[in-house]
Amino acid sequence: MKQSFVPDGTSTNAKIQETIDELDALTDVDDHLQFAASIIQRDDIPDAVQGKIDQHINYIQKRRNDPNLYLAIIGEFSSGKSTFINALLRDDLLKTSVLPTTAAATKLRHGSDLAVKVRLQGSRPGTVTTYSHSQNIIISWLPGVNGIDNREFIHVLTAKDEVAKDVVELTITHPAPFLAYGTVIIDTPGTNATNTLHGEVTRKVVENVADAAIVIVPATIPLSQSLASFLGDTLRPFLHRCVFVVTRMDQIREREQSEVLNNLRSRLVEHLGIKAPILYSCAAQVVMDEVTGEEPVAPHLMVWKERFEQLENLVTSRLSRERSLAISESVLRLLTRLFKQLDGHLRSRWEQYKQRQAAIEQETIPDLASFTTQEQGIYQQMLDDAISTTMAKVSQCVEEYREKTISQIRGAIFDAQALSVLEGVVKTEAEAILKEAQQNLQTELQRKTEKISQAAKKASRQFDSKFTEAYSRLEALTGRVEIQITVNDGVQLNTSDVFASIQELRQEMDSKDSSIAMGGLAAGAVIGSAILPIVGTVVGGFIGLIASASLYSSLDKRKQQLWAKLRPSLDSYFDALKEQARQATQTYGRNVTDALNQRIEKYIAHYKETVDKILSEQKLELQRLTSLQTIMQANLQEIDRRRKSLSAQQQRLASVESTRT
Repeated sequence: MKQSFVPDGTSTNAKIQETIDELDALTDVDDHLQFAASIIQRDDIPDAVQGKIDQHINYIQKRRNDPNLYLAIIGEFSSGKSTFINALLRDDLLKTSVLPTTAAATKLRHGSDLAVKVRLQGSRPGTVTTYSHSQNIIISWLPGVNGIDNREFIHVLTAKDEVAKDVVELTITHPAPFLAYGTVIIDTPGTNATNTLHGEVTRKVVENVADAAIVIVPATIPLSQSLASFLGDTLRPFLHRCVFVVTRMDQIREREQSEVLNNLRSRLVEHLGIKAPILYSCAAQVVMDEVTGEEPVAPHLMVWKERFEQLENLVTSRLSRERSLAISESVLRLLTRLFKQLDGHLRSRWEQYKQRQAAIEQETIPDLASFTTQEQGIYQQMLDDAISTTMAKVSQCVEEYREKTISQIRGAIFDAQALSVLEGVVKTEAEAILKEAQQNLQTELQRKTEKISQAAKKASRQFDSKFTEAYSRLEALTGRVEIQITVNDGVQLNTSDVFASIQELRQEMDSKDSSIAMGGLAAGAVIGSAILPIVGTVVGGFIGLIASASLYSSLDKRKQQLWAKLRPSLDSYFDALKEQARQATQTYGRNVTDALNQRIEKYIAHYKETVDKILSEQKLELQRLTSLQTIMQANLQEIDRRRKSLSAQQQRLASVESTRT
């Protein structure tokens, strides 16, 4: 490790190592970090939380191994902040300005020669690095950077607003003796800028980087309201690490200097609650006047040069001690942040569990059996109404065809003008009329019975909609549930069944094949096998009646005899046909009802299976969270113990610091 020496000859690094050893002895940093690391390795800690805490742990470890001392300089614009930094460097490096410029902090660290490294954003983001020999810097896309040296480049980056606004990070190396002792100066943005980002950058520097901070207060404006507000609102947690330097004391009459300092000390106590504020006075401009030689320094002001050198030694010494306190506070903040995140994570998991439990209780159907019975009753009534209406219309339709068909056959008989024509009516025409009537009746009955199919589809859609609404609420609870039931509305009547025999129809309906189970009906017997034999029986048997009539019977008499015998047969035919159609319609209605009930029951069974699965998962989740809570409760108790221990140790460190000061 490189050894650097302060003016009194004491090894700075040795002092730093001494204070680090003291810190480790007092706070047991490694133990705290190992404890934090062991917690976040748990499987139930989210990756995002683990990553964030890992970053904090790595930062603390890196910070502990960093031998540099970080000194933040805080002040308002036009407070003398840049002049003070220039005095520490013994170089008129930073351009003094009363206007806000960059919102980024500028780091000044030791180097053999002046060099710059800047990271930019905006239209040309990237990093630009210069070296000690850079005398002709040209960057075409940066305004004002054309054939300039390092000093001019620094002025462009810090004082030209069109460039400074895009500066993200700026590091300057400088051969100043003050920096050679491992001190890194951080020039923070002016605290009284209208851009709130300036104050936030300063806060982060003090919280996360600086070992100590110097607050510049001009003697001509001791503690302005804006500075007091910034310190009290933004930097209050870090005021104990702040040293207050009153600049421009050379502008105050000697007899009034003590009064200015006492007044400022009182205001710091009164307004900011600092019990024993550390206050130094200086005249940085006097130091710079001697450095530049531009203004002669009056002999009575030379005392401020000596006091500035003393101030430098005091600041360096304090930095080496404050670094220990800074690391201790970083560990405390790390653990506090870690345990707060873990506690918040646990509470969030419990809240999610409670919300899911409440949602399940609210969204699930409380009594599935009653719900099923109720739904089946609703849709049964819809189908019963449709079946009743359809059967009445089927009977009416058969009667209409009875009347029409019988009228056609009667007309054909009585319109016959010869015996041969009459025989033709009986042999072929009457049968053709019956066949045509049969086909037309089949078409008409199809339309009539579709009312049952339409009612079944409507009932199915209504139930599907109601069920889907309830089921979707479960789906929303888990995000994993999918409806896997295939909806089939193919419910319709095959009217060939109407003309099938009652026995064949019952056998077919009782088979309950897969088509019926899904709401449809299988095809019945063909029309010809069910109807044509009846037609032949009704009409064909009357040919002999015509032939056996008396040879002397008139044609009209033969017509009357034939019609008197044929009419009852036709009525019987249509009576049987109507009864078959009614029974087929009724049987079809029962099967449609059964299919719909099977559909409802299948949906409900799937719903119950889903609910049971969710409840089972919730039970496992409860067991897991209960176990997690037990572990976390123990961790939280240990966290609380460690936080109290760290707080007590921090107070002890502060007490040691106060004694040394």
